[in-house]
Parts: sequence; C-alpha cells; structure tokens
Amino acid sequence: MSRQSVHPRVESPAFPLSPRTVFALVAVLVFAALALTACDLLVRATPTASIPTAIPSVPPPKPTSPTISLTPAQPATTTLILWTTEDFAPSADTPGGEILAQQLAAFETTHPDVAIDVVLKKPYGKGGILDFLMTSSAVAPSILPDIVAIDTSELETAARAGLVQPLDNLVSAEVKEDLFPCAVQAGQSGGQLAGLQFEADIEHLVYNLAKIETPPLTWTEVLTPDITYIFPAGGRDGMVNDAFLIQYYGAGGQLFNEMGQPALNQEILAAVLGFYRDGAVMGVIPPDALGYKSIADCWPVYLSAQVTLSNVDSDRYLADRDILLSTGFAPIPTRDGKPVTISRGWAWAVVTQDPERQILATRLLEWLLSPANNAAWNQATGHLPTRRSAFEHLDQEDEYVPFAYQQMENARPYPAALGYEQMSRALQQAVQDVLGGQVTPDAAAAAVMDAIAP
Repeated sequence: MSRQSVHPRVESPAFPLSPRTVFALVAVLVFAALALTACDLLVRATPTASIPTAIPSVPPPKPTSPTISLTPAQPATTTLILWTTEDFAPSADTPGGEILAQQLAAFETTHPDVAIDVVLKKPYGKGGILDFLMTSSAVAPSILPDIVAIDTSELETAARAGLVQPLDNLVSAEVKEDLFPCAVQAGQSGGQLAGLQFEADIEHLVYNLAKIETPPLTWTEVLTPDITYIFPAGGRDGMVNDAFLIQYYGAGGQLFNEMGQPALNQEILAAVLGFYRDGAVMGVIPPDALGYKSIADCWPVYLSAQVTLSNVDSDRYLADRDILLSTGFAPIPTRDGKPVTISRGWAWAVVTQDPERQILATRLLEWLLSPANNAAWNQATGHLPTRRSAFEHLDQEDEYVPFAYQQMENARPYPAALGYEQMSRALQQAVQDVLGGQVTPDAAAAAVMDAIAP
C-alpha cells in the first residue's frame, strides 16, 4: 500500500476559454469587487449600524489512513555475557584465541539476533571465576553472566551452590552421547549434567628410546634393574598426585560409591603403596621422588636423559613434541596392564535462570563443541577434544591421535566429590611415609582408613 499524500492535487478545466471571454470575465469581477468595497465603507461609516460578523463554519478534517512503514522491523538483539579466563580469551594474540574469536563471530553471523560480550576473570582464588560467582550471586546477582568457563574440579561446588543450571533438557542427545565418558562424569553433579567439558589434559608415560625399546605395561615390567621411573610423588598443596590415583584405579579401586560415600579399598591401597616401596628399594624410583610435586618438576629431569621413564601430561608433551627426538609414548604401567589415566579440564556452564536466554546460551555452547570447532580449537591450544567425533577432524596419520583417543576412553575425571580433600591429604601422607621408609605399606593403608573414618 502506498503512503497517502497529504497535499491535494490541482486539476485543469474541462474546456478552453477564448481571450475575449476571459477579458470580459475579468472586467466583471473587478467591477463587482469595487462595488463591494464601497458598500463596506458605507456601512462602517454609520455608527449605529454595528453588525456582528458571522464566524464561518469549518468542516471537520477528513480522517486519514494510518501510516504504514515499508521497512521491516529489526529483531531485538540479545547480548549473552560470557565469563572466561585469559587462557580461553578470543584474541588475535594466540592461535587458540584467534580461532575462538572466529567461531564466536561466525555464531553471531548465523544468529543475527544474538551478540556475545566476553568478560575476562582470574581462573582461581580470590577474584577468580568460582569466587566471583559466589560473591556476585549474594550481593549483585544482576551482574552474573549467562555462560561461564570453569575448571571441572570446581564445577561440582558451583552446582551444589545453585550457581549453574542443569543442562539435561537443554543439550541435545547427540552431543551428550558423543562426549567421552570422563567428560560426561566431570560435567555431572547430583546425577544431572551441570557443564560441558570442552578441553582435556591427560597423564601418560614417555620413555627414552635410547634406553628401552618397548615400554613396560605392568608393575612387574617396571621393577627391573635397568629402569629408572619418575613421577610426581611429593603431592600438590598437600594433596596426593594424579600418579597415585591412576595406580589405585588401575588396580581396581574406587574412591567413592554411588551415594558419594568414601569407598577406599584398604587391600588395594596397600598394594599400590607396596609397589612404591619395592620401586624405592630397588632404585627404580629414585630417592628424590618426593621432591617431584608436579610434572613440571619431572620434565627437565627426563629431558636431560637421566631416567628411562617419566609421567607427562598431554599438553606438555604436545607443546615439546618437536624437540623430542628419541621419545616414545605409552599408557602408564599399572598392576595388570589395565590402561587408566586421569583427565583434567575446563567446562562451559550456563548461569542464567531465564529460560529463553538458557536456550540461546546452549546453542552457543553446542556451536563451540561442534566436532569441527572442538577439534580446531583444541588442536591450536595443545589440548585434547572431549567429543569422539572431534578426533575425526585431527590428522589420522599422526600415531598420537588414536593413542590419545584410546586414553580418553579409559580416563577418569579428577575427583571433585565432597570429602575428597580430606581423603587426598591422608593418601599423600601415606605416600610420604612409605617412600620415606617410615612405615610399611600395610600400616600406611590402615592409617588412611582411620583418617577418613566417620
């Protein structure tokens, strides 16, 4: 419908007039005008002839049609607030940051009604992601984000505090079924999916090919005179290292039951501690093992070719792979050769309680975790994808790819259950006592059970 004009049109007369006729009409009109003027002057000159002037009536304006805009209404833009850390920031300064920036921009292009605002926070501690969520929810809930990146070891705490929303009814079955089991377990809290792990780092073995041709798979194969094996045994902040948990899981143990109660097996504990003692007595595990508190402490010792075997985490191995000219990789040897490892990583979680914003936030998370996107970002950052199908987008001729895939299938998430810190400290004390030669493995295992008893 065209817009109605507010200006009337001037139309032409229906037939032409001759010049003589026009002149006559003009003369008549002029004479009439003069006559009317004279009468008007005469009337105004008579004082008693005050005649009120009639007010001409004005017809009401004709109603006009409403104006209709031909420009289509633009959809309202929803801005999703995303909290993350500098390590996971969209930036052109790093390969991973550049890829993430491209992925976020592509999402905005395909979703023109959505904008993404990224806010950077510290990863841990005072003012860190979890701390900021806790304090903001109490004093300023309006500044809480829609989406947050959070360490899977802290996701459980955030979920118990009600800071993140369940995703079971938001995330597609395709995504959930494609996640590695360790990623599913790491993202759960109270039987519900609280987060989507988007990157992983695992611990595995490296060995010096100049010292040994075939890596050991069992404790028996490790405990030989020609092998020196190092791993973090000194504990991290007083808590037991992942290396011990891997050995305990590999021997068939579990930490907690389905009800979340401690379920340590004293016999298996004693067996793992016995392996440590035997390795120390034989010199396979060096005397300074308790000085290695992290992989970072072990790595320069291995690179200097002082030892045969060492534990390493996947991100460190991938970062230094180009300089490892004589190094093989393998699963960490366990009691019977059962391949087990520990997975650590970060997850995306939804914070907003608004149902419509939750849907948009979940769309973004699924976009970032699409197989191609998950593979591209993790490959650029040196981490491992958390979706099975993402591995299909990696170099299939690289022998590390199928190895890492199998390790992820056998990985366990880092424990985040209530009571784990107390348990972990008791386990570390047992490791120190046994490697220090102070107590027997059986006595140390018994002490752990006493320490965690209700």
